[in-house]
Order: sequence, then structure tokens, then C-alpha cells
Amino acid sequence: MNNSKNNKDIQESLQNTSPRTTKYICKVCGGTFNESNELDSHIAELHHPKRTVTLNDIVNSIFKGEIIFPKTKAEILKHIESNKDDPSITPQVLDTLRKLSDKRYETEAELAFEFDRIEE
Repeated sequence: MNNSKNNKDIQESLQNTSPRTTKYICKVCGGTFNESNELDSHIAELHHPKRTVTLNDIVNSIFKGEIIFPKTKAEILKHIESNKDDPSITPQVLDTLRKLSDKRYETEAELAFEFDRIEE
């Protein structure tokens, strides 16, 4: 009898517990996940952890494959700010562009050289 009372008490206790709360939060976008592997998959698919932003990423995703030179850092940042709702403009892209030297870039090659300097 005592054993069945214990089982009943346990069942009642389990029914009275609150639903599981979210344990994992994405630090990039604030998304919430119940399992760590769900968060890991989310980050890998959407935020590319530890991924380096390349000039190719900037030209192809933000400038849609076309950037007309010469361009100053200010002009590049102005374009980014006017398109800030574009999902391809990630925090990593913004950080990389903010690290550019304040100068006029005459060619894509000159800008690529600057990106290499930033990564060092």
C-alpha cells in the first residue's frame, strides 16, 4: 500500500511541474532552443561561427555582384547603412567593414589587399 501511495505522489508531483523552459539562447540573434544541438545547428546554418568575411562575400551578397570603383570607406559604409535590413549584412560584415582604413579604394584588388591586412 505504501508503494502505491508513493507512486501516486510521484505522478501528482510530475503533473504539477512547470513545462520545461528554454535553456539555450543564440547570442547573435536571440533565438531560443531547448537542446544544445539545436542551437549548434542554428549557429552553423545561419551565423557561420568563426567564419571570416571575405571580399567576395561583400561584393556578391551586399553589392549584388557589382561595386563601382573608386569607393571610399565612407561610401561603402553608407551603402551598408542604407541597406541594413538586408539579411546578408551580418554583424561580422559590419565589424569587418568598420576595420577598413579610412581611404579611397581605386580597385577591387586594393580593397582585397585591405581585407587581407585586416585578417592578419
